[in-house]
Amino acid sequence: MPSDLTLKTMNFVHKTILVVSRGKKGWNAGNMPVLKLTTTGRKSGQKRMVMLTSPVQLGDTWVIVASKGGDDDHPAWFLNIQDDPKVD
Repeated sequence: MPSDLTLKTMNFVHKTILVVSRGKKGWNAGNMPVLKLTTTGRKSGQKRMVMLTSPVQLGDTWVIVASKGGDDDHPAWFLNIQDDPKVD
């Protein structure tokens, strides 16, 4: 399983590709579309943005998986949604 540092680094690189390409690259990964999910930090109250892939899309509904790379713990964005389900 990837470490927290590895996952955060991958997320940072992905966001950087989007910024550098002005949104022209980075919207697909491993044949899956990518989305930006913005939550409110459950402890900080600050907006937190993460890049996620969606293995299944049904019309306007996108499925995302809260797996944290297969770890036993939930990813922080999932815990944020539990506290405040309003997301962008």
